[in-house]
Amino acid sequence: MVDIVDESVLPTRAAAETRRRDQAVTACCLAAAVAGAPDLAEDKRADALMSCLGVLTAAHRIDTAPTMSRFRAGLRGPLRDLLPRDIDITGIGDLVLLDDRGRFTDEAEDLCAEFLVPSAALEEHWPWHQVAAEQEERRVYEVLRRLPEAEYARLRAHLVDEPVGDLRSLRRVCDGSLSQFYEPIAQWPWRQVRGWYFPCPDCRWPMRVVDGDTIVEVRCEAHARHGITYTCRTDGPAGVAPELRPVGRRAPEVAGQPATRESLAVRRVVWRYVTLPGLLECRVRDHALRLGAEVVMWPHRDRYDLAVTLGEQVWRVDAKAWASPVALGEALRGTRPAAPGLLIVVPDHQRPSLELLRHLVGGSGYRVLTAKDLKTELTRAAAVAA
Repeated sequence: MVDIVDESVLPTRAAAETRRRDQAVTACCLAAAVAGAPDLAEDKRADALMSCLGVLTAAHRIDTAPTMSRFRAGLRGPLRDLLPRDIDITGIGDLVLLDDRGRFTDEAEDLCAEFLVPSAALEEHWPWHQVAAEQEERRVYEVLRRLPEAEYARLRAHLVDEPVGDLRSLRRVCDGSLSQFYEPIAQWPWRQVRGWYFPCPDCRWPMRVVDGDTIVEVRCEAHARHGITYTCRTDGPAGVAPELRPVGRRAPEVAGQPATRESLAVRRVVWRYVTLPGLLECRVRDHALRLGAEVVMWPHRDRYDLAVTLGEQVWRVDAKAWASPVALGEALRGTRPAAPGLLIVVPDHQRPSLELLRHLVGGSGYRVLTAKDLKTELTRAAAVAA
């Protein structure tokens, strides 16, 4: 199979350097928050600092990264002393993260806001990978929210409906921001068998291939729990698609697709935070429309996900497809709903965690239901209105 990718969907050199700078700055901010937390256990402080130094070291050229002792001391000095010398630090080089008493400075908090570091990450000392994922999600939404409202809704729907596509057709939809949302599947060997990939029959995103010898497991990260799992032989004639053997209880036949240079899929963060909840939103939308309801998708550029009107009743819905209901509850706890009585809707398989989630957001003004619960509520309302 051809493994050359189209350079138009690859990050530019400038974008790569910007990301390197952002990672280095974020690592320093997280380290300062840890170093300035007086009640944090020393072993946890040491682990967090080591993780941050690892990220900072990766941003430096070979043999230029600070040692741990220099790293800790540098958190009280100008940021330029810690960052790689070959990146653009215009306007931030003189900032100091910790004051002379070891406290996180106001300038450091402002810097974190500008670099999309959640305040909760500083207060709760999130691990690097969690902060990086949150930053990626925020960057995606920053790009989307700069669009006019109609264009926002159109592109948002496309990212849900077409998580995989060919370069030519995708350029017609989002040419100016293609690399923000899509990546070449040819660059994802962990989603290929002999140069072929397999779209999930539910979300249509390329399924993961779990390493094996002559037989590998192929499964969707989000839907394996629902029975979308397969096995596949890695040997076979060149140029012929490998054949999947269904092993899960909900595993229909799936044909392999060639991972050519023009085969693109939404980036993982887009799939995780746009495509997956979007599937949930669209299924609620379709059910409501069958009942004769009026539905508005992503009003006010996603202030919430959909508004459903049946007679005199209005349901304002925010669908959440988080892997951890606990993390979702902690993120929502203490926040204000974007609209009065906002409904938080979670996938049906998270029903066992429903009471815990309700407890975590209790008193905040949210209602929490599964998708099935909401559909039932809409069906009953439609029957009364008829």
